[in-house]
Amino acid sequence: MGRKNGKKKKKKHISGTAALKGTLEITRSGVGFVIVDKDSPDILVRPNDFNTALHGDTVRVEVTGDGRNANRKRGIITEVLERKQTDFIGHLDVSDNFAFFIPETDKPMPDVYVPLQNLNGATNKDKVVVRIIEWEKNKKPFGEVVQVLDVSNEHDFAMKEILIENGFSVSFPAEVVEESERIPDSITEKEVNKRKDCRNLLTFTIDPIDAKDFDDAISFRILKNDVSYANTPLPPIVHVQSFL
Repeated sequence: MGRKNGKKKKKKHISGTAALKGTLEITRSGVGFVIVDKDSPDILVRPNDFNTALHGDTVRVEVTGDGRNANRKRGIITEVLERKQTDFIGHLDVSDNFAFFIPETDKPMPDVYVPLQNLNGATNKDKVVVRIIEWEKNKKPFGEVVQVLDVSNEHDFAMKEILIENGFSVSFPAEVVEESERIPDSITEKEVNKRKDCRNLLTFTIDPIDAKDFDDAISFRILKNDVSYANTPLPPIVHVQSFL
């Protein structure tokens, strides 16, 4: 049976449906699901309808119809409300006129275009942290190198991976660094008198030598024997103090 009046059937759109707020979760295959809340079914979103959204972003999604599963709606992302992260770890592919950053993540995302003036000293194949600074729909994201990583330092690299994957930055704004450098290394005698002075106590810590906050530590000192009516000499009494 042919189409009535020869008109092409238009894509069904659910009218009167307000855009919903949720979190985008992208599978390894590249398909996305917007989680609105625990009582609502997930909304299926195809990669072409992400509208620059990435895994973990808070987005606004508009329902456009039903998916193959009648219990699941299908939608398109109309707005990115909040980025989970803007910094990513990966490596550079540098050519004569520009560079691309290839993210190393288990969630699919596009390569990032990096102009040569945004390499900040990085070279071809370097492992780097790149920040997305601009992204227009239907175009490649535009980024800059914020740090070149030392892959030989496994502990430092692993720590930075965890920070970045959870949306934290591994660098501080210039004004914050400048202010921190103005903090004096010593304290005044007046300030010393307000505190308990433990500088002469032998102290052990698990913090590294370059740490700024030695709080995971213990110290000990030998006390005089003060046991009454003891006929037998006692070993020195050790007082252990924790700074945990």
